[in-house]
Amino acid sequence: MTIWRSREASGGMQITGNGNQVNTGQIGGDQRQSYVSTGQDTSRLQAALAKLSELEAAMEEHAVELSNVDLARRTAGRIGEELNSARPDERRIRDNLEDLGLAIGSAAAVVTVLQGLTAALDALLG
Repeated sequence: MTIWRSREASGGMQITGNGNQVNTGQIGGDQRQSYVSTGQDTSRLQAALAKLSELEAAMEEHAVELSNVDLARRTAGRIGEELNSARPDERRIRDNLEDLGLAIGSAAAVVTVLQGLTAALDALLG
């Protein structure tokens, strides 16, 4: 990590750099530590977004084969909103991914793409 700035702040130390921030208070007093990371692994995020786009195209191509095409579209949209947000909610993504699987049903061509999206999200979210 490259440290851009380090300065004492109200009896503690503040260190920032590369989208990360660490704040520490005085030991023995009101000690506070927080870690905020705004830098995401953009290659994994881009891979997940590409798989989501591929899934949306497959859903349109095979719409008549899906269990619930409207739910599948809405759920894929919610996953996209989370991935594009400043702080994606992992629980919400995983819940929507499960709902998406149910909405897709057994449409083999779409299920295969969904499995690719799931792998990409697992790599992104850990």
